[in-house]
Amino acid sequence: MVLRCVLTCLFFLSSLSLLSIPAGAEQSAAANGRNPIVLVQGIGGAGFNFASIERALINEGYSRSDLYAIDFLDKSGNNVTNSRQLSAYIDDVLRKTGASQVDIIAHSMGGANTLYYINNLGGGKNIGKVVTLGSPNRLVARSAPNGIDYTFIYSTSDFVVNNTLSPLNGANNIRIFGVTHIGLLTDRGVQSHIMNALK
Repeated sequence: MVLRCVLTCLFFLSSLSLLSIPAGAEQSAAANGRNPIVLVQGIGGAGFNFASIERALINEGYSRSDLYAIDFLDKSGNNVTNSRQLSAYIDDVLRKTGASQVDIIAHSMGGANTLYYINNLGGGKNIGKVVTLGSPNRLVARSAPNGIDYTFIYSTSDFVVNNTLSPLNGANNIRIFGVTHIGLLTDRGVQSHIMNALK
């Protein structure tokens, strides 16, 4: 019952946030020479968890049609099953958009799923940039794989994912303060770091 109320509230808030997008703000990523963006959820998450980030991206000139939020069938965060679904999803986005690469924004375990896809399923060729938020990246790698721009944002106030699991050698590791694990999805300072990472 409580979970249903929380999910209903999140859906309602995501709807409101999209209503306040300024007219004329949208322009396709391709028109700006940018990659479409795939949003990758964490354990138990859903695509609508990224509503605030989607709004920020649209305000920065991305088109709603260039934003793709995957909903994993396996909500447990399993690297093997989720990376396979992510691989098929990215292939589909590339077909639909005609782009050669996507950029990824991932929250929590979605970051580890993304790294697993890159390291074990040959996904690196399909990705230009990866931004993770509070992700346990060190469950999968110690160093950022070559050929991709990585930005890993993590907070000292995240009590869900241990801070030592987020930064990787060879990445732009950004430690912030005072933002909770879920707050990483809505904090404006975090969104500013995301926009800078995507430039």
